[in-house]
Amino acid sequence: MTRFITIIFLIGLFSFSCVKPKTENPVPVIEFEDLLHLQKSEFTGSDTAVMSLKYEDGDGDIFLDDNSNGPNVIFTPFFFNTATKKFDFTKDPITLDTLRITAFVKQPDDGYYKGKSIKGNIYVPMRQYRTGDSIKIIYLRGLVIDSKGNKSNTVTSPTYTLNF
Repeated sequence: MTRFITIIFLIGLFSFSCVKPKTENPVPVIEFEDLLHLQKSEFTGSDTAVMSLKYEDGDGDIFLDDNSNGPNVIFTPFFFNTATKKFDFTKDPITLDTLRITAFVKQPDDGYYKGKSIKGNIYVPMRQYRTGDSIKIIYLRGLVIDSKGNKSNTVTSPTYTLNF
């Protein structure tokens, strides 16, 4: 009988020791997951993709209340420069400034998650992440800013080779 109770106790202890506690850190933490559906739009001819990020936020304010507070997802694309054999940032051909991919990720469910420890995935639709079809090797680097101005960690994607 004692052996049976000990085994049950050890199984319970092992089961609960594997559960990660919810974070209380108000600074969001993100992890780059993948670039999905890298392709050219058959309608517009422009590049399209979906960026997948994992996130965790202790106070649930990683999302925006409205578009006047953002953007809150900011990424910079880098391309492999075949002349210098190094990666370089891309310049916007219109502004001649660093090209940025930005998104406004708004509060779901009328702010239900505010003030709560949350984690999940964010999917960011993207277009025109390169200035021309001659750019074939890219990666992204960026971060998320919550509604209180806390900046997440900076993440870098793997390198992607495009065949279109």
